[in-house]
Amino acid sequence: MRKTNFFLTSIGTTLLLMIPAVGSELTYTPINPSFGGNPFYSQHLLGSANANNKFEKPRNDGLLAPQDPSKEFERVIQSSLLSRISAQIADQIYGENARDTGRFVIGNTTVEFNKTGNGTTAVRISDTTSGGQTLIEIPTPKY
Repeated sequence: MRKTNFFLTSIGTTLLLMIPAVGSELTYTPINPSFGGNPFYSQHLLGSANANNKFEKPRNDGLLAPQDPSKEFERVIQSSLLSRISAQIADQIYGENARDTGRFVIGNTTVEFNKTGNGTTAVRISDTTSGGQTLIEIPTPKY
């Protein structure tokens, strides 16, 4: 039985070695017409791309519209001034010569701060025109 299996295996191997290998050169043919493919595929590819496109065109709410240079300059100056004022207020709360309480009036806005005994600083921002108030409690850093 073993000799028969070995004999059949050796015959099978010999037959495989006797069959000539046939092959041809592999060539790449692009499908996309942008890269040299068939131009008749262009409408199909464009339709598939549009069907898979999940992006929506952003709405223009006037945020991206070109602005008047004088209005832009006014916005930049106002932002710069508010940044400096907020830095001065933060310096009064946490700087070298920090105070326990303070009050700042900027136009129609009043900023008051008070360091509490529980390790926080209470900052109250009030708008005198609308009467609205915002209270922020900030942990006091320990140095």
